[in-house]
This record gives sequence, structure tokens and C-alpha cells, in this order.
Amino acid sequence: MPGEPVNLTSNGDNVGHAYADGTGAFTTAVEFTRIEAGRHTVVADCGVRLTGDVEQVVTSSSGGHSGTLVVLVFFVLAGITVIRFP
Repeated sequence: MPGEPVNLTSNGDNVGHAYADGTGAFTTAVEFTRIEAGRHTVVADCGVRLTGDVEQVVTSSSGGHSGTLVVLVFFVLAGITVIRFP
């Protein structure tokens, strides 16, 4: 419904909110409080109930060196700049 607040829930948890524009459309981010892999149904309630599915994927990384590499590259570039432009 145009101008109405929109509440988004999934499994009874609030996951977002927005206000519908003049045409009744809305856009908002969905933030889950729990990370559980799989398909989750999101319900948008603004006087009319709309449903949609969201696929939540959990990934992991075995290496923890990417942050160190970025810092190392930064200092190498900074050092080159200091040497070339004293």
C-alpha cells in the first residue's frame, strides 16, 4: 500500500523495514540475526502479505594471510614512493 510501513520477518524474527513509495514499491536491506545455511522465507507485511525466498550460504576460508598481504603491499608501495620522491 502506498506510503505504508513495511515490516519484513523470517521465522518470526524482524529482518528489515521500509516505507512503500507512492506506487507501493519498496527497497530495503535484509539482515538476519542468525547465520543458518539454506533457504529462508521472508515475509513483507504492509497491509498485504508478500513472500519471497532467500538462499543463505555460509563460506569459510582456510588462509588468514590476505590481510597481512594487503598491509605488506601498502608498505612496499609507500617505500618505493619515498625512495623515488625524496
